[in-house]
Amino acid sequence: MLVKQFKFKRIHDTGGYRWIAESSIDRPDFHRGFTAVGKTLSDVKEFAALVRHCQRTGTLEHLSEMHPPDFERRMQTTWGGNWYPHKRVDIS
Repeated sequence: MLVKQFKFKRIHDTGGYRWIAESSIDRPDFHRGFTAVGKTLSDVKEFAALVRHCQRTGTLEHLSEMHPPDFERRMQTTWGGNWYPHKRVDIS
C-alpha cells in the first residue's frame, strides 16, 4: 500500500521549525501516517524521499535507522499506524 503524496506547508509562527510534511493512508482496518517538521523545505522533502524509498524497498520498519546523521538538528519526525494489519494480536 503506497503512501499518498506528501503535503508540504509553511508554518508561520516564531518557532525554529518552518516547514511541515504530512502524508497518511486511511482505509478500513488500516492506517499509516508520517509527519516531519523541519527548518527548511529541503529538510522535510528529504524525509519524504526517505519514506518513499523505504516503502519501495520494503524496509519501512527500519525507517528510524536510516535517518541521516545530523537530522536531529534539522527536523523532528513521527510516524505511526498499524504496520502489520494481517497479524492478529490476542489480548488475554
